[in-house]
Amino acid sequence: MPRSRLGPLAIESKLGDHPSTSSVWRAVHVSLKKSIAVKIFSAPFGGTPEARRLFADEWEQLKGLDHPGVAKCYGGGFEDTDAYLAYELIEGETLSSQIERVGRLSWENVLEIAQGVVDGLQYLHSQGVVHGAILPDKIVMAGFAPVLVDVRGDRFGSPFRASRPPSIDEVARQAPELVCSGTKNPSELCTPSSDLYGLGALLYHALTGRLPVSGDTLQQVRENSAHEVPVSPASIVLECPVWFDKLIMQLLEKTPANRPPTATAVKLALAEVRKRALSRAGVAEHVSSGFSPLQVTNQRDKDEARTLLGRGVVDLKAREKDDEIPDATVWHDQPWILIGGLFALLLLLAYVAWPASEASLRARAEWLIEQDTRSTLAEAENQPLREILVRFPDGPNAAWAEQQIDRINVIQFLHQLSVKIKNKLPIKNEGELLHKQAQEFAEDGDFAAAIDKYDSMVTVLGGDPEFETAVNAARYQMEVLQNQSSGETEAARIIQSRLDQADQLAAEGELEEAKRIWSGLVELYGDNSDVRNLIEIAEQRLSENG
Repeated sequence: MPRSRLGPLAIESKLGDHPSTSSVWRAVHVSLKKSIAVKIFSAPFGGTPEARRLFADEWEQLKGLDHPGVAKCYGGGFEDTDAYLAYELIEGETLSSQIERVGRLSWENVLEIAQGVVDGLQYLHSQGVVHGAILPDKIVMAGFAPVLVDVRGDRFGSPFRASRPPSIDEVARQAPELVCSGTKNPSELCTPSSDLYGLGALLYHALTGRLPVSGDTLQQVRENSAHEVPVSPASIVLECPVWFDKLIMQLLEKTPANRPPTATAVKLALAEVRKRALSRAGVAEHVSSGFSPLQVTNQRDKDEARTLLGRGVVDLKAREKDDEIPDATVWHDQPWILIGGLFALLLLLAYVAWPASEASLRARAEWLIEQDTRSTLAEAENQPLREILVRFPDGPNAAWAEQQIDRINVIQFLHQLSVKIKNKLPIKNEGELLHKQAQEFAEDGDFAAAIDKYDSMVTVLGGDPEFETAVNAARYQMEVLQNQSSGETEAARIIQSRLDQADQLAAEGELEEAKRIWSGLVELYGDNSDVRNLIEIAEQRLSENG
């Protein structure tokens, strides 16, 4: 146990989910009266002068990092045979504790965490820093925002590092190139790409409650790391959108070159996952569009997706220009140039002076809304939509314009509330408070409680003009949650696929394997009322086959 004092620090108590194996302590900077987290390393004889110099260079680099999603490093020091790094103390539950407490998180909650973590990784990588240990116990939930802790400049190469051997859990989350490094220096193999694999393993575990690599011993995990491909998240968590599923599996690619190229690319993909999930876009439409975590690189696949959507594939071919015989007349002497220029000028003046029609205003508003950014939505509300209501209050598009304005106000309200929650700003009224409580239920996967909270908000605040936007936002959120559990879902399609597979196995005489599939479906999804009819089929098959 370290001394009660370490340089300017007064050591208090151990931190971490498992204090007995932790090397991180809560401490107080005596002169500044500031609580911090200090990581202590023990090095025989205090380390060589060269090692001390490199460690000092490392903490100077870490001191320059400044990002809300990364715990700040205040520096480090030496005390006899001990060395230490002092970090900002982040109060909150670790992601590891959260997963251990609830088993697994909802995909919406995991998506929110992913966006926060990748934002921090994007910053670290831009500063030339690789975290090297994207583990759930190194992510602290400060309110609703994840914060990366224990950032190191050289996690594997420095002599000042944790002395305990890695656990099975930690090795199962490491990129294959690190696990199977052989005689190579792990520091050279620890790259932004290995951080992205760690992110994929983190999201996979949070979403499914399972590790991406199996094994009961370290040796088994190391052997499986190179070739074992995990079951896709969507086949375990049927509510998981296919776009999120594909992105996580891409992050878990064994070969670094097959993973997303940068944290920025992952950040863009996560934003698209959110957009697609909320819009309920079809898979075919998603594949046929531009940037996509599905990564359709085959033009034939894109063409087939467009065909599914009813969009004919237009093959634009280069056209040869006819040979032209140049006219020797000076261009400005041509009478048609003068007449055409005058006509074009008159058209331009008429266009500028003539007020836009109701149809053109709607077309302009639809185009701005389709861009789906906060700036274009604000522009759509302030100009074409408001103009439709002012100039054409009884027109056929007035009701539509009012609906779009309400929708934009809802989006702005929810965004502003998310910013408040993320930055722990004060909640100003009852509407925001009820929304925050409902979101907490939804993030924990309790959709029924969230819908009840939104429904009570509509009942209680529905007649108050002050809370009109908050009530509309509650209706919008209820619809989103209800849509996730209604109709033919991705979950139902996956279960049906597994039932068909089991029936085929039974027909081929592989009854035990078929029974294993039926039992697994009943165990995993027996409580899911949305797919109850399919689970009853699995139960019936089990009953018929003993």
